[in-house]
Amino acid sequence: TRLTPQRVCAVFPAARAPTCQRSAARTAVSSAASSSAASSSVGAGGGGGGDDESASDAASAPRGVVVTAQANYLRVVVNSDAVRGIHAEERMKQFEDAKKRAVEANAVEDVAKLEAMMADEGATELLCVARALLKKIKRKVLVGDEVILSGIDWVESRGMIDDVIPRRSELIEPRIANVDQALLVFALEQPPLEAKQLTRFLVSMEATQVPFTLVLNKCELLSELEVADWRARLEGWGYDAKIISVATGEGVEELEAALKDKTTVLAGPSGVGKSSLINRLRFKSALTNALESEAEGSDECDGDDDDGDGDGAENTAPKYITDLDIEGGGGGRLKRGKRSVEDDVARNNLSTLDLQSVKGVGSRSGRGRHTTRHVTLLRLEVGGFLADTPGFGYPSLEGFDTNKLAMCFPEIRNAIANSDVRCTFSDCTHREEPGCVVVDECWEEQRYDLYYELFAEVKKIAENERMAYGRESRVRYKSASGKDATRMEAKLETKSHRRVSRRSSRMETSDLTSEALDHDDDDEQHDDDDDDDDD
Repeated sequence: TRLTPQRVCAVFPAARAPTCQRSAARTAVSSAASSSAASSSVGAGGGGGGDDESASDAASAPRGVVVTAQANYLRVVVNSDAVRGIHAEERMKQFEDAKKRAVEANAVEDVAKLEAMMADEGATELLCVARALLKKIKRKVLVGDEVILSGIDWVESRGMIDDVIPRRSELIEPRIANVDQALLVFALEQPPLEAKQLTRFLVSMEATQVPFTLVLNKCELLSELEVADWRARLEGWGYDAKIISVATGEGVEELEAALKDKTTVLAGPSGVGKSSLINRLRFKSALTNALESEAEGSDECDGDDDDGDGDGAENTAPKYITDLDIEGGGGGRLKRGKRSVEDDVARNNLSTLDLQSVKGVGSRSGRGRHTTRHVTLLRLEVGGFLADTPGFGYPSLEGFDTNKLAMCFPEIRNAIANSDVRCTFSDCTHREEPGCVVVDECWEEQRYDLYYELFAEVKKIAENERMAYGRESRVRYKSASGKDATRMEAKLETKSHRRVSRRSSRMETSDLTSEALDHDDDDEQHDDDDDDDDD
């Protein structure tokens, strides 16, 4: 017999009261839900007031920008003007309830913090996770995405990403969304500037179709003649490079004016000074004061050494802000050593700043040390965001074809645009074909060799993809939940695990029987021949 709460109450009197109460409570909740659904349907039939309120709440949901992503957690910055209507009321209610509990607990410091948070009208940074549905439909949240938030705990600064607003742009290397422009940063020296690596980065950036500016840093390490040679060479390639020095500040102010109210991503290899440029743009005065304090302390030490035996250590105080090693990408720790600030007051001032990690290039290799490990979006005082990205050696050319590669070289684009005629062949690869408008005068010799090399690499990648497409795949793709979503599954080898049909089995058995009979006939014929030979 099926047991019900009523029968349990009848058999076990001790459990009667709580069990019946729970049953009654469930009945009451069910009745309330039914009446709520009925009233909602009546409201919808009478004009859809409930739906309008839901749509209004969804439209006024808080929005923010993802500024960094690490593991499964994302930090989202929400401006105060993005919290409106019922969400603003809920925010204040959370703060008031938390303040009330803090007052009852006599937590003076917590009360002061909550009052400061309530009075703060600036941006709020929340630690968020993406809802599971976004993962199921393969919608990845990137740094730079504008997102819709829900379930926000304003007191603990936590929330959940409910949806991602369609992107304006997206970069693959580095992986970031909604950028307005890019700065491709290279160093003229330490590490030395190489034409091959620079060309590969330029081609990769041209393919994104995002406006970018080529920036050459560390001009203080070369002579004016060497810098002028590189500038003239790049003009021949079709690029107007900005020459700067983060150490001395040359050209930085002009560059900062171009970043106002825009989202800008910094890209380039390791060790070229991307993080140092960001620190100078955001905290120039604090870093300068720290260096001055360190210089004063170093002068005092030198004076003491002069009065003594003269055996004092050599003055190794940092000269420029780029000579400082900074750890912790987000402030808090400053590395001690010959490339650090030892003055305690200056260290305390710098430790409160949101500095990016900086280290010098390797003493042996002369290359960068991969200090920045993830993409971070940082706010500028002049307005806008600046994205610091990990450095990498050579961008991938996967997804390119020969036509796309050719259009990523300004020499080819300009030659075609300035010519009154077209190439003789419609599929011209601009590699000395007859009737090609891209003549030798358009190229620098090494630049043409690099184009020829990249063309061969792209062609080989395309051939490998075609060969792989022709072979049988070991995986299969099936439709998944969400628009245009698919999932990949392992595929068993063809026919290796299929059951053989009875017809095929009979035919195989018949063939084997026929072969055996033929073999017996051959043996008998062979024996008869042997008997005849004996006679």
